[in-house]
Amino acid sequence: MSMGQVDQQIRILHLSDIHLGTVDQAKRYFTQLATDLIKNLKVKQLNYLVISGDIANYSTEDEYKAAFELVNSIVKHYGLDPSRVVIVPGNHDLNWKLAVKAYTYVLHPQLPNPLTEEYISAGDSGALKRNLEKYQQRFQYFSDHFYQKIYNQPYPPKYEDQAILYPCPPDKILFLGLNSCWEIDHEYTERASINSSAVSKAIEEIVFGNYDDWLKIAVWHHPVTTAESMENVEFLEQLAVNGFQIAMHGHIHEAKDEVFRYDAGRGLRIITAGTFGAITNHQVPGIPLQYNLLVLNPETGILTVETRKKERTDGAWSADARWGDKNNPSPRYEIPLKYSFPKVTQELQADSTNLKKN
Repeated sequence: MSMGQVDQQIRILHLSDIHLGTVDQAKRYFTQLATDLIKNLKVKQLNYLVISGDIANYSTEDEYKAAFELVNSIVKHYGLDPSRVVIVPGNHDLNWKLAVKAYTYVLHPQLPNPLTEEYISAGDSGALKRNLEKYQQRFQYFSDHFYQKIYNQPYPPKYEDQAILYPCPPDKILFLGLNSCWEIDHEYTERASINSSAVSKAIEEIVFGNYDDWLKIAVWHHPVTTAESMENVEFLEQLAVNGFQIAMHGHIHEAKDEVFRYDAGRGLRIITAGTFGAITNHQVPGIPLQYNLLVLNPETGILTVETRKKERTDGAWSADARWGDKNNPSPRYEIPLKYSFPKVTQELQADSTNLKKN
């Protein structure tokens, strides 16, 4: 890049499964991350920060205090507006104790037969009945001690409101944040899915909005193509036909590059981030700590996904060569996108006008 030329690359920092415990740990993690971005990758600007769930481990106030320390440090250093920070909850961001409190015991004579979905059988004597209002408060610690501090508003308790749009008109990029944990609790720990009403509500806003030529990116926590896949993946079709090209998630603690193909011309590249700070017994054997840096070239429409690794908790980040030829792997891969950056288009139009005048 020559002197005076504006850096138009769009950089998206993708973190997932942070699992922070203390503020001191958060400070160390930020220093290690900043060292990698500034010293190794020469990143002077970030345009977006995406965190695809599992910010905490047990969803406690102290854990979110630590997480906010990390996120706030990144936001302050790179001057990010909250509209450029995309955060969705993971299964570790709902509080088990609050989930338990949402159920009350009901004796057998008072139960419907058969039991409806809001009940958990407790044997022949009775069952536990879910109170919806209390049940929706499972994310209260995530909301009060983390989300609210970033966005200055609570995380929506109603499921149909948990598909959140993050439009950025200057870049013509639209993020959609989804909650894949809305049905998970202490009893149903693997019941991951996306609420259909939430998706429908967001898609309606997109259909009647002016987003046709925008780059659309969806973010959630759980996988959609592995053994741990969500129960309902039909929403991927809705995303594909409405022009979404990229999806980002975490949960599996391993960086992956996958494809959902709807038809010959439409589908999503699914970018999975590894764990930024997993608890030791949750980490995938042989897989280091990881994060992704996505770099979009507005002139070519090429999105480069750079994967970074850290072998030890308090070690240094370095290139994570795992893509392409296994005998000669690369630390990055490229995704061609249908995207025209507004600033570039405007400059080209201005240049064309000047040529005509001359």
